[in-house]
Amino acid sequence: MKKFKIVLIFLLGILIGGSIMRFWPNDFFDKIFVWTEEQSELDYYKNKYNRFEALDEVLRLWYYDYEKINQDDMIKWAIKAYIDSIKDPYTVYMDAEQNSGFLGSLEWEENFEGIWAAVTKKEYYIQIEEVLKESPAMKAGLKPLDRIVAINTGYVEDETLEESVARIKWPAGTDVSLIIERYEKDDKREVFEVTITRENINLPSVESSVFEINGKKIWYIEMFLIWEETENIFKKEVNNLKSEWIEWIILDLRGNGWWLMPVAVEIVSHFVPKWQLVVSAKYKWYTDEKYYSRWFGEFEWIKTVVLIDWMTASAGEIIAAALQEQAGAKLLGTNTFGKGTIQTLDEFSDWDSLKYTIWKRFPASDKNIDNIWIKPDITVEFDMESYLENNVDNQLEEAKSLF
Repeated sequence: MKKFKIVLIFLLGILIGGSIMRFWPNDFFDKIFVWTEEQSELDYYKNKYNRFEALDEVLRLWYYDYEKINQDDMIKWAIKAYIDSIKDPYTVYMDAEQNSGFLGSLEWEENFEGIWAAVTKKEYYIQIEEVLKESPAMKAGLKPLDRIVAINTGYVEDETLEESVARIKWPAGTDVSLIIERYEKDDKREVFEVTITRENINLPSVESSVFEINGKKIWYIEMFLIWEETENIFKKEVNNLKSEWIEWIILDLRGNGWWLMPVAVEIVSHFVPKWQLVVSAKYKWYTDEKYYSRWFGEFEWIKTVVLIDWMTASAGEIIAAALQEQAGAKLLGTNTFGKGTIQTLDEFSDWDSLKYTIWKRFPASDKNIDNIWIKPDITVEFDMESYLENNVDNQLEEAKSLF
């Protein structure tokens, strides 16, 4: 990428100098690079993109080693740079290999091996898109939008996504060393190394249990991610409660940054009255879409505490915001991740793809949380040392103390 930029700068520097101007007609550059006020906006953009053709003509006629030039590679790198300049970390152009690797990393399996983080390939690094709760990546402190710049002793810049993922993923029981570049919301940059032990993990999307505190039965639900089967699994757990007299609920959304908004709306429908606005989607051109709760409402009158943290994002934030605003639930933990956008993916005929932000989502309060966070009602920092050494979850214990 850097080499391509240098080539463009060098060529433009020569073109505007006087040393080779004598080889071109006087009006050559005027016709290609200059536009008048009378031209339409469409003509302006058409001519602007003709710059590629003009540069190729220059190279074809005058570049000494033109036969060594790979136009497909140059154009692909130019497209990637064009998209990256938007500065939206969730919008990325992927070639066919990168697209295949990204889609593969999103395939959910209850049994998996590795560090378990969904990733995409950017300019010189692998970007972490999501980190699964209880995964080796989470235990190592990795966050969404962290950049993996090196794996063990090798940099990832010249690798495909699949090549990098293969070096990260296998086998279980072994260590992998990652060099991480992290930018915080204040643009503070941090570079550090982390060593992660790969694991075999068996993890369903929903787990629950019932325990008793002061004579009251508490239903504790962990939701690790929101995908196609989450609602069906959740309903099975609900059916298992028919013989129980539940008085309180603890819904654990920590580390839940995953996926599907319609499924999140269905989950919310168990806790709020029907036909309540849960979330709205606002597009650039299309009419706003509004998503309302359905007819479930089994837990509408049950007091609920929701556990959240900095990895609660996307669908997890939809649920947390709706329960806080419409079910009177108390949020306990730390600020959420703050992802208020949703992306879609368009594939081209050659299997390259563009993943891009298509709309922003708003809870019933109409406050977009993108880069802002959902704030807890009760702030409790997670004590990782106590959890790893003594298996004590201080945030969960704090939630229990409220009953």
